[in-house]
Amino acid sequence: MNSNYKVSSAVVAILSAHAGAAAYAAAAAEQAGASAGVEEIVVTAQRRAESIQNVPITIQALTGEALTQLNVATFEDSIKFLPNVTITGAGPGEDNIIMRGLATANSGTQAAGIVGSFPNVAVYLDEQSGQLPGRNLDIYAADLERIEILEGPQGTLFGAGAQAGVVRYITNKPQLNVTEGNVSAAHSGTAHGDPGSSIEGMLNLPLIQDTLAVRAVIYNDSRGGYINNISATFARTPTDKGIVDYFGGVVPPNSGPINNNAVAANAFNPVTYKGYRLSALYQISGDWDARLTQAYQKLDSQGVFWQEEYDGTGKTLPDLSVATFNPTFDRDSFESTQLTIDGRIGRLKLVYSGSYLERKVDEQQDLTNYSRGVYAGYYQCNYPGYP
Repeated sequence: MNSNYKVSSAVVAILSAHAGAAAYAAAAAEQAGASAGVEEIVVTAQRRAESIQNVPITIQALTGEALTQLNVATFEDSIKFLPNVTITGAGPGEDNIIMRGLATANSGTQAAGIVGSFPNVAVYLDEQSGQLPGRNLDIYAADLERIEILEGPQGTLFGAGAQAGVVRYITNKPQLNVTEGNVSAAHSGTAHGDPGSSIEGMLNLPLIQDTLAVRAVIYNDSRGGYINNISATFARTPTDKGIVDYFGGVVPPNSGPINNNAVAANAFNPVTYKGYRLSALYQISGDWDARLTQAYQKLDSQGVFWQEEYDGTGKTLPDLSVATFNPTFDRDSFESTQLTIDGRIGRLKLVYSGSYLERKVDEQQDLTNYSRGVYAGYYQCNYPGYP
């Protein structure tokens, strides 16, 4: 079964306005933390910068330094370091994040992006929402300042899809008057599977002193597969009638046995993340600045990310194995544009954010084994006696 769908969204909003006293309080807290020799983590969970210790909500944060030390590249990598947060799903790009024990019902993989319910944990890239029916954005953690995890409900600040909580990816911003860059590369092994490799580069350049700077990030992460697609055969039998006996059965005439020789392979589920992010910071005046960000990511996963106990004939399969008969893949890409303006009018601080997101998912799943059992009729494309 092949699913191909495309979603675009545009959001424009005034994000926050608050009195300057809060900023003074945050500055005082920062000074107190520095004097005590304790590293302070500043977050924007309430749409304003403040110490994580002063935020009156349940929040966790992983700094960019911690993400690097812990080798976290995707949200699935970070789960082991986040109490009370779990995920379920069918592989990269299809995970369902669970907070406070709350989760939406999992739709079938073949229909998740079409009829799936909206997740109740919102995912944000800076100030941009990345929600879609059945699946959130699977954002690669490249050049991040931090990841914030807010337990819900957070509907007041982050909309209807944040009943259980919010995951925010906060990117590093361009730095004025700072020229810096780095390149990192890694090689990894996969248990019971193929090796992987990754490369990531960042460059920050000031273009106009005290006024304009740009920052560019590019990455490519290839991860080896670990699921084997075992050679197998499949044949319809007269007992494949499903719930209803359609004029003697649902088995099409002359439906002989088939094999999966064309797609059988070891470690057939590799994954590749690749993309870029380009941002520019313009200091309009002492109190106002504007930031424009353009990002693109493509996630390409092959095969499946589960194992089967038996093949279509009832034969027991080895661990980490399946028996599929058609090419299976999930190609998930998105392109986003964000404009954020920060400023102050007297003691009133204003933040404006406008964004546009376009996402395309091209997915194909093998349903051969679904044609046997009580649900066979649902997956049958034609029936004896019907044209």
